[in-house]
Amino acid sequence: MKKASLFECDACHEEAKDSSYVCTTCDFCIHKTCAFSPLIIPSPTYHHHPLTLVYSVPDIHLCFKQYCGICRQSVYRSCWVYYCHKCTYFVHMKCSTSTIFMVNGNESDDIDNEPDLVLFPLPSQESIFDLIVTQCCKSQLNFKGEGEISITMSVKSDDPHIIEKHWSHQMHPLQLLQFTICENDSGDSDDDDKRELICNGCIQPITVSHPSYYACIQCGFFLHSFCATMLPQELPVGASHFHPDHSLVLQMKDNLYDVVRCGVCNILTNGFYYHCQDYDICVDIRCAFLPTRIKYKSHKHHSLVQRPSSNSTCSVTTNQNDVGVEYACETCSTFQIHIFCAILPSKMEHKYDDHPLTLRVPPFFYEGAFYCEICEERVNNQELLYHCSESEHSYHYYCGFLLNNVKLGGTIKFIIADKPHTLALVLKSPTRKTSSFTCSLCFGFMNTLSLFFECDGCGLLACLRCALSGQLQQIALK
Repeated sequence: MKKASLFECDACHEEAKDSSYVCTTCDFCIHKTCAFSPLIIPSPTYHHHPLTLVYSVPDIHLCFKQYCGICRQSVYRSCWVYYCHKCTYFVHMKCSTSTIFMVNGNESDDIDNEPDLVLFPLPSQESIFDLIVTQCCKSQLNFKGEGEISITMSVKSDDPHIIEKHWSHQMHPLQLLQFTICENDSGDSDDDDKRELICNGCIQPITVSHPSYYACIQCGFFLHSFCATMLPQELPVGASHFHPDHSLVLQMKDNLYDVVRCGVCNILTNGFYYHCQDYDICVDIRCAFLPTRIKYKSHKHHSLVQRPSSNSTCSVTTNQNDVGVEYACETCSTFQIHIFCAILPSKMEHKYDDHPLTLRVPPFFYEGAFYCEICEERVNNQELLYHCSESEHSYHYYCGFLLNNVKLGGTIKFIIADKPHTLALVLKSPTRKTSSFTCSLCFGFMNTLSLFFECDGCGLLACLRCALSGQLQQIALK
């Protein structure tokens, strides 16, 4: 053992002035405090399982970059670290003795003093529409009398069940219908195409929970009754927490394939959105009415407030929050989550699975390697994932769900090489067998989850960029 000196420890990779133990054969140096670290922390206050000291990250977890469960900083593969094999949970040696999280764990829950806050993740996908309705009604009450909040209802027929020319669909009348579950809609059907009615306004499913909707059967255009008649045509100055200095006008693109990017969640949408003409900022419907303060399941002690992204690391996905908006804790300043991650529902249904999928928020029980059923790549256990405990299927949270604010299936017709094609808007996710997709117009490669137009007859693919640039229309005229 050497006397105290400043050096970098080969165990914790931290530089500190401490007495050290040295191996003269291989020049291995270790802090005295690290050398006497306990082999097991039996009952850590910040985790629900015992933690074991390991001398490097286990090989099974080298596929992904690992992060400390407390400070959220990366863990060196060769450093000593405390580890829970059930949850694949890592803690730096220095963080294992931190008092910050221990104090928070013993605090009385400040969140209990705010019972009206919405708890995220929401229970189901239907809850997203419930939230839109609730928050929109609250917004209209708060601004009643402070400015005109016009309603988008445009009924010009003596029949109250018909909207002759709705502002978003003026070519055909919209008929009021009631959603029902078909008696023959059973799991015995051989039809793999599990169709559902998607509202063209909020891009959320139309279900028995809110059965009233307007429809143009000819165009496959559907609107919740609420989206058709109750959404304010304009949000006055101050109504939007994200963009409070200007009013926002309700709009929709003319074509289903013409998408905009929401300035709040940074996700594409082809539904209704609120637009600021001065700054060309778009806010989709679900983000326009998100509450400014929420509760989140994995951060039980304090509420989270909505704020612009701070270029910090999302505490749930470890991705950088560099655009849009995040929810953050102002009390302990150690927890923030990107807005898109926050609004992912706890349960979802997917056409590739017969059972409901549950959102798993790390850390959770996880042994072995899981692979995404869509892209066939391995799922990182330290990220959000959807999992079915009955089928043991797992899905990346972004595969099939990242662009769930875009209504798929819309078709366009055009001619290439004197041959007519009918293309449908689809979502393509590369797999091990199909590592990328090539646009038949610009010949560009897409190796990530992307929107395409696909010809059902010949399989021709056209990327969204070509559609938005007018390339399809130009070809159609040739």
